[in-house]
Amino acid sequence: MNGYIRKTVCAILALIFCVAVVVCTGVMTSVRNVNIEYIYYSDRASGDYMATIDNLNALKGSNLILLGEEDVIQCLSGNIISVESCEKVYPCTLNVVLKERLEQYAVLNSSGGYDVYDADGELMGSRAQNINPADDSPNVLLYADGEAFGETIEICSQFSLAFGGIRNIVESVQVSSDPITGLSTMTFNLYSGLRIVLVDYAELSGEKVREAYAVFSGLSESQKLRGSIHCVTSESSPAGAFAAYNELI
Repeated sequence: MNGYIRKTVCAILALIFCVAVVVCTGVMTSVRNVNIEYIYYSDRASGDYMATIDNLNALKGSNLILLGEEDVIQCLSGNIISVESCEKVYPCTLNVVLKERLEQYAVLNSSGGYDVYDADGELMGSRAQNINPADDSPNVLLYADGEAFGETIEICSQFSLAFGGIRNIVESVQVSSDPITGLSTMTFNLYSGLRIVLVDYAELSGEKVREAYAVFSGLSESQKLRGSIHCVTSESSPAGAFAAYNELI
């Protein structure tokens, strides 16, 4: 009997200890600090930002261990702000980096208006005209659908890195099949009048974009007003791709 009593007492003490540990852990890991960094380019989302701050501060008191990124995302107000990163710093701090989503691309929809996408190819909304409210200038018009749309967004990002931007340079991007070679091509129509054509664009796209920029940067201002730069796969090139300018095409 005494042995049974000792075991029962030990079990109760162990349970009390576990409960105490859980309670202490919950208190220690309760969110007390929410540090917010905001990367922005305009004041368009100032109202949404302030509302988002209020929502994030409401997370104080939550258990940091149980808090997930989806809980932080649900705090966003509007569709202009996104969560760039979310970091939990134990025991009680949540670091959040918010970023203003930038409109960059537009696609003509079945209603005669435009679906607007950010730099990552995520839909932001629709409107009647292809005008970016941040600067009253057009977004890059994309003529690509299906699987080609995702590939186009990715290659446009490569273009932006190589050329130092895309929306201020490119009017539209079009995916098509070359009637001569049968290969899929991606054509960047520049505002200056020049066209950059990636032949068989899915293969070595980054290398082709960089080769195109190397040729582009060597053109005179008058050459940039006409003609095209064609980029193809080339086994004889160290980069695996070759680009050349033709002022007649």
